[in-house]
Amino acid sequence: MQRSSKGVLVAAAAAAVVSAALAAQPSPGADWPRFRGGRGDGVSDDAGLLKEWPAQGPRQVWRRPIGEGFSGVAVSGGRLYTMDSGDHQGTPFEFASALDPDTGREIWRTPVGPKHDTQFGNGPRATPTVAGDAVYVLGSRGTLKALSAADGAARWSLDLTEAFGSKVPTWGFSGSVVAEDGKVLLEGGGPQGKSFAAVDAQTGKVLWTFGDGPPEPGYGTPLAVDIAGRRQYVHVVGTRLFALDASGKEVWSHAWPEGETHAMPVFVPPDRIFESGAEGVGGVLLQIENGPDRTTVKEVWKNGTFRTHFNAAILHQGHLYGFDNTSLKCIKAEDGGLAWVKRGLGKGSLILADGMLVVLADDGRLVLAEATPSGFVEKGMVQALQGRCWTPPAMAGGRVYLRNHSEIVAYDLKG
Repeated sequence: MQRSSKGVLVAAAAAAVVSAALAAQPSPGADWPRFRGGRGDGVSDDAGLLKEWPAQGPRQVWRRPIGEGFSGVAVSGGRLYTMDSGDHQGTPFEFASALDPDTGREIWRTPVGPKHDTQFGNGPRATPTVAGDAVYVLGSRGTLKALSAADGAARWSLDLTEAFGSKVPTWGFSGSVVAEDGKVLLEGGGPQGKSFAAVDAQTGKVLWTFGDGPPEPGYGTPLAVDIAGRRQYVHVVGTRLFALDASGKEVWSHAWPEGETHAMPVFVPPDRIFESGAEGVGGVLLQIENGPDRTTVKEVWKNGTFRTHFNAAILHQGHLYGFDNTSLKCIKAEDGGLAWVKRGLGKGSLILADGMLVVLADDGRLVLAEATPSGFVEKGMVQALQGRCWTPPAMAGGRVYLRNHSEIVAYDLKG
């Protein structure tokens, strides 16, 4: 069949419009469905991002007000999910919400529980976790809810203080949950064998509990990882760093110093775990060896000069990048040796995207830097937010999502 030159031009123009429209949309499948992304490692699968930003910074897609809170952003199925706070029937309350990633428009908003205020910031701390058609959210006073991802309708609710006898910690319940294989796993924070728990994802029924914790729950998020073909859930409670299997049985444990340990463990393939804490705790790299009869744990190295606080480190090409209190550092994963240090970014956070570090300083500066052990090489900066910024970035579909206590903003990093 012959086509006229006019028809060819029309078809080409139409194809160009479609291609431009598709290019403007976030890439499907490049989700960030929970705290620190799909693997819990802070690494995005996005590619084709800018390696250097223009002088004015990357393009802002949208910006909108948001209520108080430190909750991060989860991205799944073409929607954003986060938590903030506001008024509910005359009472300060915490809410979960779904947003349109293209405009920031609110799609639904569901009350979760009473608001928790502290001297260092108010509102919810935990990041929503999306699994299947459900969103699991945890309020800072211990209300765990399963919501419909479609409309925010509540499916079940569990009060952790009632279920496990836990207390509301000083800074509020802060750890995000892991949801997989029909279970929701989290720190329950209770005494008498109830410091860690698994809950049925469909019903909210408690399936099992484990461990005696300190008087108050901690603030960390468990790491789900496969080591030697065995699924393990790695977490710190009090003076123990441990791993459990899916049935709640302990796989291994290691003594842990008292102090502040809020950051997630980091998996160093194929069989090592890095964990770190602030206030003098420091960092340690553990070798996990699964034998036929038992699993053994050996310290590879430890030091007191890489003390991540509430934002965990990133592993890239044999090096760990993270904040030692208020100094951004790069260390060798093999032996803990220091490669470089960068000061001036405060108690910041970072993720890795397309081989680049995307760093959010605690004063709201968003910085792009090369992920290289040769030194800190800045490749762009924009003043994205103002005020205290302790919530780490989320990355999906070529866009980075940031928030503080009053605003949420999206930037296009593809250019």
